Amino acid sequence: MLALNFFKLLKRTNSVRSKNQIITKINGKQDFSSHMVNFEAKNESVYDKIYNECIKNGLSAKTIYKNEWIFKLKINYLRSGFLLLTKWNPKQMDDLFVLLQLPLKKLAYITRRTIIESTIVPHGNRVYYFAENFEKEPEEVCYHMIHYKFLFSRNFLTLHQIYQTLIENNVNKNDIWRDTWIFMYSIEQINRRISLIKTANIGIKPWMLRCKPEVFQRTIMIQQENRVVLNTDSTAQYLAKRLKVSEKTIRYINSKYPSILRVSPTKLKEILDFLLKEGYRPAHIMSTPRVFTHSISTLQERLTELRDLGCEPNLTALCKNKTTYQELVDKLILKNSKSFNNSEML
Repeated sequence: MLALNFFKLLKRTNSVRSKNQIITKINGKQDFSSHMVNFEAKNESVYDKIYNECIKNGLSAKTIYKNEWIFKLKINYLRSGFLLLTKWNPKQMDDLFVLLQLPLKKLAYITRRTIIESTIVPHGNRVYYFAENFEKEPEEVCYHMIHYKFLFSRNFLTLHQIYQTLIENNVNKNDIWRDTWIFMYSIEQINRRISLIKTANIGIKPWMLRCKPEVFQRTIMIQQENRVVLNTDSTAQYLAKRLKVSEKTIRYINSKYPSILRVSPTKLKEILDFLLKEGYRPAHIMSTPRVFTHSISTLQERLTELRDLGCEPNLTALCKNKTTYQELVDKLILKNSKSFNNSEML
């Protein structure tokens, strides 16, 4: 009963949850594969067998007790799964154990592929390849690959070529990792899109290389317009210059209103040009940064309407929601009506 004794020791030292807590947590989860069984139905000897099988195959006790789903695996599946994973030549079994969540046939299939391509894949297999290139832990990579299963089957030379092309063109690694679908597209399309983006002199994002042609063309146009506005400045630097404040001040305002720096530079320019032309000073604009989240047409319409009602509005009035803005308009109309009636009586 080695596993139970070990479990009791861990319980006394408060280094893991009690066995009852583990059982409760496991039973609260749904089975996610046909090779899972109800842990509650297992007796102590089966529990020991699973624990001992994991230890025998190099899985650490810490990893075992951090991943309760392991105890829902059938013992025969576990033995077969570990046998397959050893053929991946893992540095340690903790790196690859997550792949035990795959059906046995799927695991056997990708194991055969791994053996065949082991001489051409840097670091021996795809898990270590992605872990090294994207600076991720192997366990995280395994979960990622299970979610994007084509990473197991996509032709490796094509996959590697796409990765190299993206990196050589200064595409951010984290952007690639978050948009893994880029590996499903042809290298010809990727190179063609990169060439067009470089001509436009804008930064490359993976989604731009795989979006629909009409979306791509619209994106290029917007990015070029933004570049004309910003020149070599960032959005924060542009706002700082236009509002005559430091970039640090803009960053502080953005911390309070995070949407500001997400507004397109062309829209920022349009609103700034309009407000400054209409007599609003930079200090007024700085005190009401949410003005940038409104459309230019709304601001123009409201300013015209309020001035027609005899009001010279501040920016807060222009930024009211529909209900409170209409209440303001109604009050001004009522005020003007009373003034008109009084003048008629005179």
